[in-house]
Formats: sequence, C-alpha cells, structure tokens
Amino acid sequence: MLLYRMERLEKFNSIRFRPVSILLLMVGTCLAGLVHAGEPVPITANAAFDAAATKTDPLTGQSMAVALVDVRSRAEYFWVGTATTVDMIQLKNGLSVIPDDGKVVIDHEGKFLTYTVDGRNKRVQVEKIDSLAHSRLAINIPYKVWNEEDAKLELNPDFTDEIEALAGSPGGFEVVILYCRSGGRSTDCYGAFDTTLFSGVYEIDDPAGNRGFGGFEGNSYKNVYNGYRGFPGRQTGVQTVPSVSWKDAGLPMKTSINPLQ
Repeated sequence: MLLYRMERLEKFNSIRFRPVSILLLMVGTCLAGLVHAGEPVPITANAAFDAAATKTDPLTGQSMAVALVDVRSRAEYFWVGTATTVDMIQLKNGLSVIPDDGKVVIDHEGKFLTYTVDGRNKRVQVEKIDSLAHSRLAINIPYKVWNEEDAKLELNPDFTDEIEALAGSPGGFEVVILYCRSGGRSTDCYGAFDTTLFSGVYEIDDPAGNRGFGGFEGNSYKNVYNGYRGFPGRQTGVQTVPSVSWKDAGLPMKTSINPLQ
C-alpha cells in the first residue's frame, strides 16, 4: 500500500511540475531571442552598473564575464568622462568608506552621495567629502573616430576586430553592454560585429524601446529645460520619456582617464 501511494505521488509531481519546466524553457528561449533580435537589448544605466560590477547577466542574473564597452570617441571618453566604480570615499574628518560593489549615486540635486556598506543604506553630504578613489569600469572601443580634417566622426576601421577580440579565450567576455552619448551609436554598431560570439549584447537605453534616452549623457530634450545633458538631479521624470543615462542616474564617473591604458 505504501509503495502504491509513493508511485501515485511521483506521478502527481511529474504532472504538476511539467508545465513549470515547459514555462522555464519558453522563458529561456524568449530571452535568447531578445539578445540576438537584430539590435542590442536596452537596459538602464543602473542595471548596467550592477551587471558589470557584480559580473552577472542583467536579464538572467547568471554569473558571467561582463564587459561594459564605451563606444564613444577617445576624446569623449577622456574629456566628457567615463563610467567608473568608487573604491573609497575619503571624508574630510579623516574617515574613509568603502562602498559595496563600488557603487555610489549622487542625488538630492547633487548635494548627497548615497551608497551601501554591508548591505546597509548610507548617505553623506558632498561638502563633507575630501576625495574619491576611482577605478575605470568601461573599456573604450570607439565605433566612430574623429577626423580633424573634416571635423566629423568617421567609422573606426578597427572596431570589428577590437570588439570581437573581447570574446577571445582564455578569459574572454561572455556579455557585452554598450553605451555611447545617448543611445545612437550603441544601436548602430550592433551590426558591425559578430554578436553570436557573446551570450548577450545589451545597451544603455530606455527598456521600453524609446531610442536616444540612455547612453552616458541621455537626451537633451531639445534643451528646453535645465539646458544640459546628463545633469544629476535633472527632473527628467516630467518628460514623456525619462532619461536612463549614466549621468542622469548619478552613477560614478571620472574625466581625464587615458582610454588607451
């Protein structure tokens, strides 16, 4: 009798969990389709930071070798700034803070830095900070380079080789997250390399599919208010499509980093 009941239970569990298995298979198939659907999958700057800093795929959460790739020109990388982590916050009172995952956010109209330490939320007034120790987070592989004679951006002839080399073994990257100024070049460059070399290709832009609201600086909104791209504290939420850019999110950045080192 006991054996009979156990057999009935095994059959019930098999039937009960079969739809779940099918559903998981369908979800995995859909995600794979999204990643190679003809253009990079748009994600917010916050999702991009978390994926690059924790080495996880931004959609599946699986452990992956993630490359955050800045496809702007080298001049933009150097002068406008690029994505970093913050290794240490040095306070004027002599104390130092090491934020979790190197993530800090400047908010409250640029008056505070918020971060976590051992999972606990913290914040400090900017005026109490002496300095920040940064580490680069993004690799610079320009999709277009500046031509001084024509004063225009031209396609980088080495772009394909350089980005495909990221997938090389040993120790190659499995996931690539692209970003440019606002989301144009990071979309355009998708067809310039073999995306199947990576398990996932993403870009920083509006996840709802509105193009040109991400990247490093976000949308200018025709300069109708606040006047500048990517100013921490811009009230982009009042716009029809809020900016999801790196600078609008208040994520760490630094200028004057040599893109070739």
